[in-house]
Amino acid sequence: MVIFTYNLKTKKMKANVKELMMNAKAALVMGNKAVASDNLNIGIVVLARLTQEGVENTEGASVDRWKERFWFELETNDMIED
Repeated sequence: MVIFTYNLKTKKMKANVKELMMNAKAALVMGNKAVASDNLNIGIVVLARLTQEGVENTEGASVDRWKERFWFELETNDMIED
């Protein structure tokens, strides 16, 4: 399972947000909220970075839509840290 790839030529890291979301959902099914929370938070960080770089779409959806999906999972599963 590769979630991050790093391009030495462009010196940019790319993450597979769809895989992060699928891993988070699988962890929730297994009752492992810590792993799910980690995957969701990493996804939000990756999406924030994409926003800073000016990317509008990734993996078949807008970056904003992906952010909504990740936040929704955190909120509905009571994983937002204080």
